[in-house]
Amino acid sequence: MYTHLIVGLGNPEGKYFGTYHNIGFEVAEAVARTLGAQFKQKNNQLVAEFGKVLILKPLTYMNLSGQAVLAVVRKHKIDPANIIVLFDDLYIDKGNVRVSFGGSGGGHNGIKSITELLGTNQYARIRVGIAPGADDKKEMKDYVLSKIKKDERPLIDEAIKSAAAATIEFANGEAIVNLQGKYNRVQRRKVLTQ
Repeated sequence: MYTHLIVGLGNPEGKYFGTYHNIGFEVAEAVARTLGAQFKQKNNQLVAEFGKVLILKPLTYMNLSGQAVLAVVRKHKIDPANIIVLFDDLYIDKGNVRVSFGGSGGGHNGIKSITELLGTNQYARIRVGIAPGADDKKEMKDYVLSKIKKDERPLIDEAIKSAAAATIEFANGEAIVNLQGKYNRVQRRKVLTQ
């Protein structure tokens, strides 16, 4: 019997690995590594198990992520309040992490798909900031699918580490408000002191 579902959002093809839009996959992988869980393919999903926690990487494309999430939720009767979705956010500065519950997807197609198919937005999210810098001139759709710049990797990796830690605490039953106080505030302070 599984009680919690962790969902990392990304696109499954190799050409998308290492792009901004696949950061959700990277956070899910970091969680699995920390817990010593291994991903196995089941239909249109990669799933890892740890105790009563399932970690999911949908193998559908981003805008169809809800299909894999709904299949797992129905099969294991997981309460949406015990789901946490990990994804990139264009409107948050790089290196920052935001823990939230409910609300809109901010234009993110993966979140839109999950909310539509679950029939609720009442689930937790962890956003990892990927806001473009002043020198990034690409169209947004091209930018999110571009490879993370080498000089930004340490900052992104630090954010992934924080997001993974917050995710594990959520799966261990920590309240969202406590996670927000711990991770949202710490990340903001780090940016201010740089």
